[in-house]
Amino acid sequence: MVRKSITPALILLGLFDALYLLYTYTSPSRPMVCIGTGCDAVRASAYSTPWGIPMPVFGVFGYTLLAIVIVAESLFSGRVARMARHLFLEMTGFGFLFSLYLDYLQAFAIHAYCAWCLTSGAVMTVLFVLALVDVSRAGPEPEPAMELAHVRSLFAVGMAAVLAGVPAFYLLARHGHLPPASPQTTAASLAERLVRPVSHEAGNPQALLTVVEFGDFECPVCGRGEAAAREVRTRFAHQIRFVFRQFPLERIHFLAEKAAEASECAGEQGKFWEMVEKIYSRQGDLFPEGLERDAAELGLDQRRFNQCLTSGAMAGRVRRDMEDGRALGVRATPTFFIGREMIEGVMTAEQFSQAVSGQLARLGVSVGGNVEQAAMAPVAQPKSPVRKTAAASQPVPPSPLPTQPLPGTQTANTDLAQGAIVLPGVAPSVQGAPPIFGRVQTAGGGCSEADAVKKQPELIDTKAVRQLLSDHAAPVFVDVRPAGDYAAGRIPGAINIPADKIGQQWNTLPKDRTIVIYESGGTSGDVCAAGRASGRTLLEHGLPYSQVKVYRDGLAGWKQAGTDTDK
Repeated sequence: MVRKSITPALILLGLFDALYLLYTYTSPSRPMVCIGTGCDAVRASAYSTPWGIPMPVFGVFGYTLLAIVIVAESLFSGRVARMARHLFLEMTGFGFLFSLYLDYLQAFAIHAYCAWCLTSGAVMTVLFVLALVDVSRAGPEPEPAMELAHVRSLFAVGMAAVLAGVPAFYLLARHGHLPPASPQTTAASLAERLVRPVSHEAGNPQALLTVVEFGDFECPVCGRGEAAAREVRTRFAHQIRFVFRQFPLERIHFLAEKAAEASECAGEQGKFWEMVEKIYSRQGDLFPEGLERDAAELGLDQRRFNQCLTSGAMAGRVRRDMEDGRALGVRATPTFFIGREMIEGVMTAEQFSQAVSGQLARLGVSVGGNVEQAAMAPVAQPKSPVRKTAAASQPVPPSPLPTQPLPGTQTANTDLAQGAIVLPGVAPSVQGAPPIFGRVQTAGGGCSEADAVKKQPELIDTKAVRQLLSDHAAPVFVDVRPAGDYAAGRIPGAINIPADKIGQQWNTLPKDRTIVIYESGGTSGDVCAAGRASGRTLLEHGLPYSQVKVYRDGLAGWKQAGTDTDK
C-alpha cells in the first residue's frame, strides 16, 4: 500500500497550493509569492478565469474530492474500497491530463510559467502514478486493525497539515509582490518602444511628426473612431507618419487578440491596412471563420494565412505591442500619441485634425504641404509594414505641449515645466502617463484595462434568457441604449435606462428580480461598451452577482430567435 503512506500528504499539499492561488486570484491587489517568474503574468491572462471562475477554484474542488475518496476507502472495505481506488485513479488521471493542458497554455499561449501551477501539476502527476501502482498491484484486503490504524494516521496527518499550513498561509499572505509598475518613460525608452522596426505605418516615413495609435479591434469605441483615423491618414499623408500598435484588452474582449494576430498575418502578405478596415467594418464577426473569410475577400493566400493564424505565429508580436503600450502608460483603447501629446478615447475627425495641425504648426510644418521637406518626401501607402530607415527610427522630435484643449475634451491644469497634464481629482503620482507626455482624455472615453480587473457580470445567450422567462419570477429587461434606439424597437416589457444614466438610476430597479441588460447585439463589442459596463455598475452598487446578467445576443439575437418586439 505505497499510496496510503504518502498520498494524504500530497493531497493536502495540492490543496494548500490551490487555496493560496485562490486567495491571490480573487483580488489583483493581493501580492503573490512566486518561486521564479511568470506567476503574475499567468494570473493576469485571459485563461486565469474561464467562464468568470478563477482557475484555482477547480483545484480546490478537485483536491477536496480526492481527500474524500481517500477517507472513504479507509472507512470501508471490500467492493466499496475497490470502487474508491478505481475512482481515485480516474480522478487523478483527469487531473494529470488537465495539468498537461495548463502547461501547454503557459508555454504556447501565455508565454510565462507560474511555479505554483507547476507545483500543482507535479503533485497531480505523482498522485496519478501512485494510483496506477496501487490498482495494478492490488493485494489482499487489510485487517480491520490495520484499517483503523490508517484512519488514525490520516487524522494525524490532517492535524499536522493544519498546524503547519495556517501559519505558512499567514506568512505567504503578508509577503510577495504585485505586478511591476510601468517604468518611468525616458526619451531613450520612448525611441525604443513607441515605434518598432516592424511596426505598421502609413504616410511619410521621413515626417517630423509621428502619430501612433494603440487599438483594440473588438473595442466598439475604436471601431467608431476608425473613420476619423482613416481621414487623418489621408489628409496628412505627406506631413505625418501614422503607426498602428496592437493593444487587445483580452480579458473583456475575448476575440480581440486573435483579430490582432489576423491583421499581422495579413501584414505578412502586404495587406495590413486593408485587413484593419475589414475587421473594423465587421466587428460583429471576429471568430476565426469570419477572419478567414475577410482574408479570402482581400485575395490573400488562404493556406498561408490560415496556417499563420492557427499556429499563433504572430502572438509574440501582439504581446510585445501590449508590453510597449503598458510601459508607455497606455491603459485604455484607443490611445493616440501625437508628438508629445497622449490622448485617450475616440476623437471626431475635426478634433483629430486639429490636434495634428497644432503639433505640425509647432514643428514649422505647413499643413498645406508647402514645406519643401514635406512636399518632396515620399508617401508610404498603407499596405505592408515599412522597414524604417535610420533617419526614420530616430526619437520623435520634441514639441511643446498644447496650451488649449481640444473641443469637447477633458483636460486640466498644464505644468509646462514638468511636461505633464494632471487630470481633475487624480493625483499626479497615479496617473500612469509618462512624464514627457501630456495626457488628454476625450469625452468619448474608451475601453479600459481598469475595467478588466473588476468583477464582470455573467454573459448569457438567447437559450439562457428563455430559461429565465420560464422561471417563477420573470426577469426585468433593461435596455441601455439611447432613448431614440429604444423607441424604435425593444424587447417587450423592457425599461430604458441609458448606460450613462445607470449610475444614477440603478436604485429604481427591483431588488428581488433578475436584471437582464441588453443592447442592439449588432456588434460583438457593444457588450463591452455599455452592456458589461452597466452590469459592472450594478455589481459595484451591491446587487448580487447571481441577479445581474448581460444578454450578449441583444435585440438582434432576440429578433433572430423569432420573438416579437415592442414598437
